[in-house]
Amino acid sequence: MRTLRPILLLLVVLLAAAGGSLAAYAGDHRHGRKHERPPLDALLERHAERLGLDAEMLARIRAAADASRPEHERLADELHALRLEMRERLGEDAPDRDAVMHLADRIGAAETALDKHRLTTLLEIRALLTPAQRQELVRIFDERRRERHEAKGRSEASPAP
Repeated sequence: MRTLRPILLLLVVLLAAAGGSLAAYAGDHRHGRKHERPPLDALLERHAERLGLDAEMLARIRAAADASRPEHERLADELHALRLEMRERLGEDAPDRDAVMHLADRIGAAETALDKHRLTTLLEIRALLTPAQRQELVRIFDERRRERHEAKGRSEASPAP
């Protein structure tokens, strides 16, 4: 299970470079993530003109994203609950090693299920785009990545209060 996670991470990076950002779809602030990006459908809507997306295509993208959200929420909630359980167990004076390891396996399986669901949605949405639209989307993601990197560099350069 542990060797599958780095492979999935590599796949996510490669898919992002090839025309989509899985992390963009992953937004769920209820689970404590700090730097969430907007869902992919929102990003596509924001850049619809640049990508040449008409109202019909945006509606199809929205429908694909909307259809996947209930399962995404269920999987994210399950993962969140498992992580809370792990924090509780590790907060015990003498946590049961086997129980902790079993819970770690369950967390890994839940992470994998959520990653696969995100990938499925990403691929469904990407399949709606033309090759030219996917190439332009790669440029948009590259610009956003550069902006985030530059902003991070600026924030690291400024002294802490």
